[in-house]
Amino acid sequence: MRLGIFLIGATLGAVSRYLIVTFFRASYRFPVGVLIVNVLGSFLLGVMAAEKNDLAFGLVGFCGALTTWSGFSLDLRNQIGARDYRNFLLNLFLNYGLGVAAAMIGIWVRG
Repeated sequence: MRLGIFLIGATLGAVSRYLIVTFFRASYRFPVGVLIVNVLGSFLLGVMAAEKNDLAFGLVGFCGALTTWSGFSLDLRNQIGARDYRNFLLNLFLNYGLGVAAAMIGIWVRG
């Protein structure tokens, strides 16, 4: 049962990530979509972190598939390769800074 719940959450998270990243990639040079999914996922992780119930669907499944460490890393690599150091640093600090802040706000909201 837990595996099925996890798979449903992971499927929804992966599809959400794909749609968000694809939508924003068409309009922006900067990887806005990856930033959005990582910050949103961090917030949701913060909200769910205090949950005592089984977290297979939300925490591990949905948020694990929504956020993207690999996409973030690839974007950073591409920015370095293009010598786009300004966007590299902006991307690096926004993902980490906003991600940590979003997780802390999620924990605060959860109370």
